[in-house]
Amino acid sequence: MRKLFVFFTVLLLSLSLFAAFNPEYSDYLYYALEDYDADESYLKDAFIEADSDEEKSEILWRQSRNSLGQGDRLSEDDKDGRFARYEESEQYAKDSIALCPNADAYHWLSSALGRWGQTKGVLESLSRAREMADYELKAIDGFNYDHTDAWYVLGILYNQLPGWPISFGNKNWAISYMRRSLDTKIDERGLFLTLYLELANQLYSRNWNAKKRTSEINKMQDDYDENTVLSEKMKYYEGSEGASKVPFYSTVALSEMSDRQEAAMLLMYADAVFKTKANPLDSDVERHGEILERLNEIT
Repeated sequence: MRKLFVFFTVLLLSLSLFAAFNPEYSDYLYYALEDYDADESYLKDAFIEADSDEEKSEILWRQSRNSLGQGDRLSEDDKDGRFARYEESEQYAKDSIALCPNADAYHWLSSALGRWGQTKGVLESLSRAREMADYELKAIDGFNYDHTDAWYVLGILYNQLPGWPISFGNKNWAISYMRRSLDTKIDERGLFLTLYLELANQLYSRNWNAKKRTSEINKMQDDYDENTVLSEKMKYYEGSEGASKVPFYSTVALSEMSDRQEAAMLLMYADAVFKTKANPLDSDVERHGEILERLNEIT
């Protein structure tokens, strides 16, 4: 039944392929099927037929996205292959910006730099961290890019970087960005198990008890309300509704649980989300295994 559904979905999406570039078709191949080879082939053909800089730019940032996905699939031991794909992703994003500056291209450029740095090692990651952040902030503040992927990148960046005076990392801002990422996810684009796992790990590491959470989150609310620049405002998103906020995956308010209790709740919710998927992608199966392993460790 699923194969039949996929067949008709692809058929419907492809009806306009020969008339013009169909971004929904590329997004479907990338997110719903994770068929990066088919997406890459489609985008290359579409670029040849594109008749405007705007359309070419849309295709190019999707090629950047695809190259990054291709790189992520390679073995960690294949560093040369990963470097090649991430550098390709970087160049596609820059080409997209050169034709028509847009938020998605800046985001994927930032992501490509991050993956490249992670593969190179800690020192390279640190050396390009500011550049990576600047591109992501350009997308967010320059184009009002309130997008789950952008907040995820900042959440990872601020969590992994050391704090002042070495760098600009900040664990609390990272958690706020990760919360915003989870709250802006587009359900049609996947299960987002990585988001649940990452936020759970960050909360578990911070380890505030319920009393401290209540006090600190309520303080954040003032900073959230006072800031008008989007990226600055979201540094305090955890306090957007105060400690009385009830997250969508919970039945109790933030003030009524500790960081580690919420971490376990997030993992249990992610497990339940996975079980709603009749035919999960291989990447979801792998991430679900990590979630169960982590849940077993912390409970």
